[in-house]
Amino acid sequence: MKQKPSTTFDFEKLAGALRREIEEYGSLLRMIYEQQNCLMNSLIKETNKIESQLTANQLATADRSAILGQLAEELQRDHVSLQELPSVVPHELQYLFQALVKEVTTLRARIKDKAQFLQKLLEQVQNTNTSILQQVFPDGIFNEA
Repeated sequence: MKQKPSTTFDFEKLAGALRREIEEYGSLLRMIYEQQNCLMNSLIKETNKIESQLTANQLATADRSAILGQLAEELQRDHVSLQELPSVVPHELQYLFQALVKEVTTLRARIKDKAQFLQKLLEQVQNTNTSILQQVFPDGIFNEA
């Protein structure tokens, strides 16, 4: 037999707590939608631009590699690396090629750093979302609280 609570129980307080919980969950849901829209709109657009640029970079690198291969043949060597390029060009061009190689190397290092930073940023978003799920559904998302 089910027992009903006494009539002295403060049901208004319980209703108020439920209303507050609804407000807070509504705010959290709105913020999640905003985050989703921000990620989807900006991330997809920027990712498409990056993927397009990657193709251009691959073509530029392949072009440079092919020309370095031709230089290696001219010098009767197996290959000429990007780093050793300044040492095999005519003396009057060494400073130019040192600067060009340094810039390529610097840009590649900065790209690596930024890609790693973005990876960490995305991991942080994922960790935050995992935390949300764990807090909202402490018994698991398939168990109702």
